[in-house]
Amino acid sequence: MVAAFGCLPAHAPSDAEEEDILKRFPELPPRLDKRQQEIHDRIAAGPRGGVRGPLAYWLYSPELAERAQALGEFLRYNSMFPPKLSEFMILVVARHYDCQYEWSAHVTIARNAGIPDAVIDAIGTGREPVLDDPDHAVIYPFVVELMRNNDASDAAFEAFRARFGEKGIVECAAMIGYYAIGAYTLNAARFPPREGLAMPARVTTEANHG
Repeated sequence: MVAAFGCLPAHAPSDAEEEDILKRFPELPPRLDKRQQEIHDRIAAGPRGGVRGPLAYWLYSPELAERAQALGEFLRYNSMFPPKLSEFMILVVARHYDCQYEWSAHVTIARNAGIPDAVIDAIGTGREPVLDDPDHAVIYPFVVELMRNNDASDAAFEAFRARFGEKGIVECAAMIGYYAIGAYTLNAARFPPREGLAMPARVTTEANHG
Protein backbone atom coordinates (compact mmCIF):
# COMPACT_ATOMS: atom_id res chain seq x y z
CA MET A 1 0.00 0.00 0.00
CA VAL A 2 1.27 3.44 -0.91
CA ALA A 3 1.65 5.95 1.92
CA ALA A 4 -0.35 9.15 1.76
CA PHE A 5 1.29 12.37 0.71
CA GLY A 6 0.85 15.47 2.84
CA CYS A 7 0.51 13.72 6.20
CA LEU A 8 1.90 15.39 9.31
CA PRO A 9 5.48 14.30 10.03
CA ALA A 10 6.55 13.07 13.46
CA HIS A 11 9.29 15.73 13.61
CA ALA A 12 9.26 19.49 13.20
CA PRO A 13 8.46 20.03 9.50
CA SER A 14 10.93 21.59 7.13
CA ASP A 15 9.86 24.43 4.85
CA ALA A 16 9.22 21.93 2.08
CA GLU A 17 7.13 19.73 4.35
CA GLU A 18 5.13 22.71 5.56
CA GLU A 19 4.39 23.56 1.95
CA ASP A 20 3.30 19.96 1.43
CA ILE A 21 1.06 20.02 4.50
CA LEU A 22 -0.65 23.17 3.30
CA LYS A 23 -1.76 21.60 0.05
CA ARG A 24 -5.52 21.53 -0.21
CA PHE A 25 -5.71 17.74 -0.27
CA PRO A 26 -3.22 14.89 -0.41
CA GLU A 27 -1.56 14.18 -3.72
CA LEU A 28 -2.63 10.55 -3.42
CA PRO A 29 -5.74 9.20 -1.70
CA PRO A 30 -4.78 8.34 1.92
CA ARG A 31 -5.61 4.71 1.20
CA LEU A 32 -5.59 3.13 -2.23
CA ASP A 33 -8.24 0.51 -2.88
CA LYS A 34 -7.53 -2.47 -5.11
CA ARG A 35 -8.48 -0.67 -8.32
CA GLN A 36 -6.50 2.47 -7.46
CA GLN A 37 -3.46 0.40 -6.54
CA GLU A 38 -3.66 -1.51 -9.81
CA ILE A 39 -3.67 1.68 -11.85
CA HIS A 40 -0.99 3.25 -9.66
CA ASP A 41 1.32 0.30 -10.20
CA ARG A 42 0.64 0.27 -13.94
CA ILE A 43 1.57 3.94 -14.25
CA ALA A 44 4.67 3.51 -12.08
CA ALA A 45 5.85 0.59 -14.21
CA GLY A 46 5.51 2.61 -17.41
CA PRO A 47 7.84 5.14 -19.04
CA ARG A 48 7.08 7.83 -16.42
CA GLY A 49 8.68 5.68 -13.71
CA GLY A 50 6.43 7.02 -10.97
CA VAL A 51 3.07 8.53 -10.08
CA ARG A 52 3.27 12.27 -9.52
CA GLY A 53 1.37 15.48 -10.03
CA PRO A 54 -2.01 15.19 -11.79
CA LEU A 55 -1.65 11.44 -12.24
CA ALA A 56 -1.58 11.01 -8.48
CA TYR A 57 -4.64 13.23 -8.03
CA TRP A 58 -6.54 11.43 -10.74
CA LEU A 59 -6.35 8.24 -8.70
CA TYR A 60 -9.18 9.72 -6.61
CA SER A 61 -11.21 8.80 -9.71
CA PRO A 62 -9.55 5.57 -10.85
CA GLU A 63 -11.53 5.23 -14.08
CA LEU A 64 -10.52 8.75 -15.04
CA ALA A 65 -6.92 8.01 -14.08
CA GLU A 66 -6.82 4.89 -16.23
CA ARG A 67 -8.05 6.67 -19.33
CA ALA A 68 -6.18 9.93 -18.80
CA GLN A 69 -2.83 8.28 -18.13
CA ALA A 70 -3.13 6.26 -21.34
CA LEU A 71 -3.80 9.42 -23.34
CA GLY A 72 -0.93 11.23 -21.63
CA GLU A 73 1.46 8.35 -22.24
CA PHE A 74 0.63 8.40 -25.94
CA LEU A 75 0.94 12.17 -26.27
CA ARG A 76 4.20 12.43 -24.38
CA TYR A 77 6.01 9.38 -25.70
CA ASN A 78 4.34 8.22 -28.91
CA SER A 79 2.83 11.17 -30.75
CA MET A 80 4.28 12.43 -34.01
CA PHE A 81 6.05 15.25 -32.16
CA PRO A 82 9.56 14.61 -30.78
CA PRO A 83 10.39 15.96 -27.31
CA LYS A 84 11.87 19.20 -28.66
CA LEU A 85 8.43 20.03 -30.04
CA SER A 86 6.09 18.41 -27.52
CA GLU A 87 7.93 19.88 -24.53
CA PHE A 88 7.81 23.29 -26.21
CA MET A 89 4.02 22.95 -26.43
CA ILE A 90 3.80 21.84 -22.80
CA LEU A 91 5.75 24.86 -21.54
CA VAL A 92 3.48 27.23 -23.46
CA VAL A 93 0.42 25.52 -21.95
CA ALA A 94 1.90 25.59 -18.44
CA ARG A 95 2.61 29.32 -18.73
CA HIS A 96 -0.84 30.07 -20.13
CA TYR A 97 -2.47 28.41 -17.10
CA ASP A 98 0.18 29.64 -14.63
CA CYS A 99 0.66 26.04 -13.55
CA GLN A 100 3.74 25.95 -11.35
CA TYR A 101 4.12 22.19 -11.02
CA GLU A 102 3.55 21.50 -14.71
CA TRP A 103 6.23 24.04 -15.59
CA SER A 104 8.68 22.69 -13.00
CA ALA A 105 8.12 19.09 -14.11
CA HIS A 106 8.89 19.86 -17.74
CA VAL A 107 11.35 22.75 -17.87
CA THR A 108 14.44 20.56 -17.39
CA ILE A 109 13.12 18.00 -19.86
CA ALA A 110 12.55 20.81 -22.35
CA ARG A 111 16.06 22.13 -21.87
CA ASN A 112 17.55 18.65 -22.27
CA ALA A 113 15.50 18.19 -25.44
CA GLY A 114 17.33 21.11 -26.99
CA ILE A 115 15.01 24.05 -26.43
CA PRO A 116 17.26 27.10 -25.98
CA ASP A 117 17.40 28.80 -22.60
CA ALA A 118 16.45 32.13 -24.17
CA VAL A 119 13.23 30.60 -25.52
CA ILE A 120 12.41 28.96 -22.19
CA ASP A 121 13.08 32.20 -20.31
CA ALA A 122 10.88 34.21 -22.67
CA ILE A 123 7.96 31.81 -22.36
CA GLY A 124 8.38 31.63 -18.60
CA THR A 125 8.32 35.39 -18.15
CA GLY A 126 5.40 35.96 -20.50
CA ARG A 127 7.30 37.43 -23.42
CA GLU A 128 6.99 36.33 -27.01
CA PRO A 129 10.09 34.24 -27.74
CA VAL A 130 12.43 34.76 -30.67
CA LEU A 131 12.19 31.43 -32.47
CA ASP A 132 15.00 30.32 -34.75
CA ASP A 133 13.67 26.77 -34.97
CA PRO A 134 11.22 26.71 -37.93
CA ASP A 135 9.02 24.08 -36.24
CA HIS A 136 8.71 26.17 -33.08
CA ALA A 137 7.91 29.22 -35.21
CA VAL A 138 4.94 27.38 -36.73
CA ILE A 139 3.76 25.74 -33.50
CA TYR A 140 3.84 28.84 -31.29
CA PRO A 141 1.17 30.99 -32.97
CA PHE A 142 -1.13 28.01 -33.51
CA VAL A 143 -0.99 26.95 -29.85
CA VAL A 144 -1.17 30.50 -28.51
CA GLU A 145 -4.11 31.52 -30.66
CA LEU A 146 -6.08 28.38 -29.82
CA MET A 147 -5.66 28.99 -26.09
CA ARG A 148 -6.10 32.75 -26.15
CA ASN A 149 -8.90 33.04 -28.71
CA ASN A 150 -10.43 29.55 -28.75
CA ASP A 151 -9.63 29.70 -32.45
CA ALA A 152 -6.64 29.84 -34.76
CA SER A 153 -6.30 32.33 -37.57
CA ASP A 154 -6.26 31.03 -41.14
CA ALA A 155 -2.58 31.96 -41.38
CA ALA A 156 -1.60 30.05 -38.23
CA PHE A 157 -3.77 27.09 -39.15
CA GLU A 158 -2.54 26.75 -42.72
CA ALA A 159 1.10 27.18 -41.73
CA PHE A 160 0.72 24.45 -39.13
CA ARG A 161 -1.12 22.12 -41.51
CA ALA A 162 1.46 22.64 -44.25
CA ARG A 163 4.22 21.56 -41.88
CA PHE A 164 2.53 18.86 -39.78
CA GLY A 165 -0.61 17.84 -41.62
CA GLU A 166 -4.06 17.05 -40.27
CA LYS A 167 -2.61 14.43 -37.93
CA GLY A 168 -0.41 17.11 -36.40
CA ILE A 169 -3.39 19.42 -35.88
CA VAL A 170 -5.30 16.69 -34.05
CA GLU A 171 -2.37 15.59 -31.89
CA CYS A 172 -1.31 19.14 -31.04
CA ALA A 173 -4.86 20.07 -30.03
CA ALA A 174 -4.98 16.94 -27.87
CA MET A 175 -1.65 17.89 -26.29
CA ILE A 176 -3.03 21.29 -25.34
CA GLY A 177 -6.19 19.74 -23.92
CA TYR A 178 -4.42 17.04 -21.95
CA TYR A 179 -1.99 19.41 -20.26
CA ALA A 180 -4.81 21.88 -19.65
CA ILE A 181 -6.64 19.15 -17.69
CA GLY A 182 -3.49 18.55 -15.69
CA ALA A 183 -3.04 22.27 -15.06
CA TYR A 184 -6.61 22.68 -13.85
CA THR A 185 -6.18 19.75 -11.45
CA LEU A 186 -2.87 21.02 -10.08
CA ASN A 187 -4.05 24.62 -9.79
CA ALA A 188 -7.22 23.56 -7.96
CA ALA A 189 -4.99 21.77 -5.45
CA ARG A 190 -2.50 24.68 -5.35
CA PHE A 191 0.21 22.11 -5.89
CA PRO A 192 3.67 23.66 -5.50
CA PRO A 193 6.49 23.46 -8.04
CA ARG A 194 9.47 21.19 -7.69
CA GLU A 195 12.17 22.76 -5.55
CA GLY A 196 14.29 25.27 -7.40
CA LEU A 197 12.24 25.08 -10.60
CA ALA A 198 9.44 27.54 -10.00
CA MET A 199 8.04 29.35 -13.00
CA PRO A 200 9.32 32.93 -13.13
CA ALA A 201 7.02 35.90 -12.64
CA ARG A 202 5.54 37.48 -15.72
CA VAL A 203 7.29 40.62 -16.86
CA THR A 204 4.45 41.86 -19.05
CA THR A 205 0.66 41.79 -19.03
CA GLU A 206 0.60 41.65 -22.81
CA ALA A 207 1.89 38.09 -23.17
CA ASN A 208 0.56 36.43 -26.28
CA HIS A 209 0.09 33.17 -24.41
CA GLY A 210 -1.37 34.32 -21.13
